[in-house]
Amino acid sequence: MNTIRILQTLIISSLLFFYSVASATDHRHENHWDDRHTIKVITQNQYPGADLTPLLTASDSTAFNAALVSVLKKIADSRFHDRVQRQAAQIAKDHPHVVALQEAWRFDCTDLLSPIAGKGCNDPEIAGAFVDQLKETLSALKAQGVHYKAVASVKNLDVSDIHLPDFPPGIPFQINEIPVLLNTIDRDVILVRNDIKARAVNFKKVCPAKISFDGCNYQQVVIAQLPGPIALPIQRGFVAADVKVGDKNYRVVNTHLEVREPDPTNSLSRFYQSAQASELIATLKTTTPRGKYLLVLGDMNSSPDDIEANGMVPPYDQFVDAGYIDGWLQTYQHTPGYTCCQEEELLKPSNLYERIDFVFSRKVLKWVKDIHIVGIKPWDKTLSSTGPRLWPSDHGGVSAELRFW
Repeated sequence: MNTIRILQTLIISSLLFFYSVASATDHRHENHWDDRHTIKVITQNQYPGADLTPLLTASDSTAFNAALVSVLKKIADSRFHDRVQRQAAQIAKDHPHVVALQEAWRFDCTDLLSPIAGKGCNDPEIAGAFVDQLKETLSALKAQGVHYKAVASVKNLDVSDIHLPDFPPGIPFQINEIPVLLNTIDRDVILVRNDIKARAVNFKKVCPAKISFDGCNYQQVVIAQLPGPIALPIQRGFVAADVKVGDKNYRVVNTHLEVREPDPTNSLSRFYQSAQASELIATLKTTTPRGKYLLVLGDMNSSPDDIEANGMVPPYDQFVDAGYIDGWLQTYQHTPGYTCCQEEELLKPSNLYERIDFVFSRKVLKWVKDIHIVGIKPWDKTLSSTGPRLWPSDHGGVSAELRFW
């Protein structure tokens, strides 16, 4: 081999070695779990497994009982245990520092007579509905080899607020003529990786009359009139955690605002989500300390396409007008980033049609390393070995990696 050929070989070998090292370094950087220069977050609406609207529109107690049994059957059929495995797999893959969960429900059932095998709460048609979604989520994450702690939570709707004569708190109903009692709570929760320092923000001075777990319930809430008549507040709220990643301090907020029109026959019912957004923005303005990078995550039930109506400014516009940065718009995207909503049964082909789940920043971002929608590809569905393949949730989640300096 002549000298020139030897030099060429050495040069090519050196270049290949350099490329392989550089590629490995890039790969490690892309997947390094302790990147101290950015903060990684995911926001995910978990979805209970059924549309709860029929419960709010039932005309009498008989119709309400039938609607409730139907809803519980759908929740059982949605197999949260299988769905959360897929949610946890996505979280484990992206391995964020912080996860904001909305609709982390807990459903409990109590037999009002002596328990009978296969009857009442144990009726196979509804038994699968009674789960603690937060507990299942933490267990599924642990099974994936990643460890998170629930740092802060806010309790929203709570049916133990219902007190009927001669019954314990909750909703009494019958399943196949057996009387049982339903209790359920809806929570928004902030999970933080075990290796990250974090603590819940104390909002007691902000909302002493509306404090809920670690967060606050909003002042303006819809009151549902159930048969009876029973008045049930459809509470919504917000919660926050102070998180330290590297030497940077963040305040991460999680919320789930009211739907656009809780009363579809009354456009003025948009007032609720508009008022809730205003309350949150005002609260964060007066309570967020200097030196903390503020992130607001959640299901806003408001799209960039919403327009002002009857003097009510949509939540998305309120956040933008207050100086919040929409993380999705900080990078070039070849898709519109729709996150909502799959069909109720989670079986049909993807039918997402609007973007209502967000990662907002109060300060200008230096750059967004990555932001993408999770849980919306066919391979994200539950495994065929567990039954019909279901979407992990009716919402896609938003995963983002952000840098502020």
